[in-house]
Order: sequence, then structure tokens, then C-alpha cells
Amino acid sequence: MKYIVVDLEWNQPLSFESKVYREVGDRLIFEMIQIGAVKVNEKFEVEDSISIPICPTHYVKIHPRIRKMTQLGVEELAGQPHFLEAMEKFVSWCGEDYALLTWGCDDVSVLKQNMDFFHCDLELPPLCDIQRLFSDVHKCKERKGLKAAMEMLSIEPDADRYFHNALHDAYYTALVFATLPEPAAVLKYPQEPRQLIHTKKEKVKGETFASIMEGLESELARQPRCPVCGKKTKVQDGYVKQCADKYIGISKCPHHGNLLIRLRFKAIGENKRVMTLNIDKATAAKCAYVSTKRIQVAEKEAQYLAQHGRLPDPEEELLNADRTSMPFED
Repeated sequence: MKYIVVDLEWNQPLSFESKVYREVGDRLIFEMIQIGAVKVNEKFEVEDSISIPICPTHYVKIHPRIRKMTQLGVEELAGQPHFLEAMEKFVSWCGEDYALLTWGCDDVSVLKQNMDFFHCDLELPPLCDIQRLFSDVHKCKERKGLKAAMEMLSIEPDADRYFHNALHDAYYTALVFATLPEPAAVLKYPQEPRQLIHTKKEKVKGETFASIMEGLESELARQPRCPVCGKKTKVQDGYVKQCADKYIGISKCPHHGNLLIRLRFKAIGENKRVMTLNIDKATAAKCAYVSTKRIQVAEKEAQYLAQHGRLPDPEEELLNADRTSMPFED
């Protein structure tokens, strides 16, 4: 079996008020513009590589920030294959028996969104996360970026291989992957794509607490203010944990109805937890989602308790949470 280490680069709308974004909306927040991959053999040696630039069909003007990071612009992408042709080329290059690997939790969601939007029905194996394996092996309190991981291992970047090029990043990721004591263990870390979304929400400036529990029991969390009238509301049935750093709940304003409250925690050192709060109008579907999530979490906690005799430590989970700036739907 071969290991395919893949990295993606993508463009975004120049403005979320632009005509093209209004047409496609959250169905395509990021449009892929490059696939880079290296093929690693069973000795964990790089034996082949591929770079596939992709000509965008919707966000055809490259965002200045993306152009600066990737060094890909309209000129470089003109005449290149569109998404479906690029994916067929990539899957053909991968071969028959292979595993797909990435660094971090972002690429899998962008890839899934692009495949759904462009109706790509190619079969792919799960994308497994090298970053999670690296963090567990090295007992990192926080997920390490690729550059930081290379620095830990004293891997020097090549002058000709700049970061934020999909092929170069895939190559560097493969070098890090090969240093792990049991690289094949990465197959235990398959990723599930998450829904990407861009919405306007009321965001309350972060406050610092000593622990997650202190934040959840604070007045800010228990009595969030309605973004319309500013009056205090009361969270019904408390919060339910979505993942290590996110909690959700429903509160109700007597004048403006149900509100969806999202809390996000960030660990600053050992004893500081910054909690930010987002408030959005809660539709019936969102209320149902919170109720369903509450049941799912209760079932998982019961199973965990039966196996381990205790519940997982939320503080420990937070310190090991995936770090990303992607606009995932909570």
C-alpha cells in the first residue's frame, strides 16, 4: 500500500457581499486552486509527486492574500484544468491501493465541499490526520502547525520549496510523517469533514476564566443578552459539548424568540481559558439539532463512563483540541 500525502490550496471571494458569493452562498466558500501530493512507499520514502493547478470557475479573481501566500494568480491558473478534470487526474495518479493523509483538519472539509458543489462522484478513502498522530506521539499540549513540527525535528526548509504551495507543503508533511516511530498508526486517525459556513452573528468579546466550568457558570454564559433588545435571557437546560472547545445551548428572549448560543474556549497557558460567545437566531431546525446533540453526547458519555469509570477531563480535551481558523458550522 502507498501513502498519499496531500495538501490543498484554495481561493475565496474578494467580498462576501460580491455577486458571485451571493449566487453560490455557503455551498462554495473556498474554491480549490491547487492539489499537491507526494507518494510514500512502505519504507516511508517519497517516490513520486504531483502538482495540479486548478483553474477556478467561480472565484476567478484571486484574493490578494491568497496570491501573496501561494504565488498563484490568474496568469498561473489560466488554461489549467477545472476541478473535475483535476480530480480525475489526481485519482488516476494515486493508483489502486493507497491511503490518503493530510496535515490538520481543514483540507478534508474544503475537499468535500468542492466535491459536493461540482458533483464529483469519485471514490476516495478517508483522509487521515498526520498532525493528530504527531501531537499524540510528541505529547504536544496544543496541535502543532507544520512549520512548528519541522522546527521541533530540526527539518530545514529548502530555499526552492516555499510554504503555502500545495506540493511543497505535502513534501514537508511527508518528511515529518517519516520521522514518526510508527507512521502506519496514522490510519487510526480518519477525519470526518465538517460543514463550512459563513454567517453574520452577534459576537461578544472574549472573557478570561480559570477553567471551562467557571466560564459555563458565569453570568455571561448563563444569561446572554438578546442581540436585538439587549435584555438578559436564560439558557434552557444548560450547554451541551459539541467538541473539545465548543459548547452550544438555547436561550429565549420573551420578545424575540429562541436564540442559539455558541461558546468557544481557547486555552492560554495552563490556567487561563478565553471564552467567546456567539448569538444567532435559533430556527426550529437549530433547536432540534441542539436537542439531538444533547442525546448523542449523553449516550457517548455513558459509554465512556462504562469503559473507563470516569468521564473525560474537559480541560485535557481542550488542551489537545484541533486549532483552526476555518469557518466551520458549529
